[in-house]
Amino acid sequence: MGDSEFAGRRRAVAEGLTARKLDAFLVAFSPNLRYLTGFTGSNGNLLLTAGRSILFTDPRYTIQAGEETAGAGGLRIRIAGGPLVPAVAAAIARLGVRRIGYEPARMTCDHLDALHSSLPMRAALQPVNGWVEQLRMVKAPVEIERIRRSVGTNSRAFEQAAARVRPGMKERDLAAELEYRMRRLGAEKPAFETIVAGGARSALPHERR
Repeated sequence: MGDSEFAGRRRAVAEGLTARKLDAFLVAFSPNLRYLTGFTGSNGNLLLTAGRSILFTDPRYTIQAGEETAGAGGLRIRIAGGPLVPAVAAAIARLGVRRIGYEPARMTCDHLDALHSSLPMRAALQPVNGWVEQLRMVKAPVEIERIRRSVGTNSRAFEQAAARVRPGMKERDLAAELEYRMRRLGAEKPAFETIVAGGARSALPHERR
């Protein structure tokens, strides 16, 4: 993903702050973090204002965050020595922002409570539902091409795995074969747990081996 793609996505959020009467927007949901920065770690917060983008994460991801966001265009990285909330709250105080939007459906109660108790005076959190998700619905040409590649990869992996099906083969072995073929063809990982069910269990939509 090119520099202009990530920067353009964050710019779209920044340009929408005024209409929503916000000074900043805090993103904590991992898929949205990846969409806006390229970062794939399990622990991260992104604080967006009209002029700045700051990604907060912990020391485990120091190298990974630098590598994954190297082309993210003007993104700053802050490595927090402990929990992320104090570092985020300190940045909010330093920047002087007062109305901070957040993702209510994507943030844990613990995280929200910690933020509330750490915010500087006069700063307040405002719930904003589905903003980044709405942006993600409109696919750029590069995303459409990746979707096409994914469909092709999945189809080839299925064909290769199906050709190895034999009588008596266990469902978990076929699932492992399918995932193996996906990765050999260049897939990062399955989008969700692979489901393989046969016989009476084929009536179970979410059969677990």
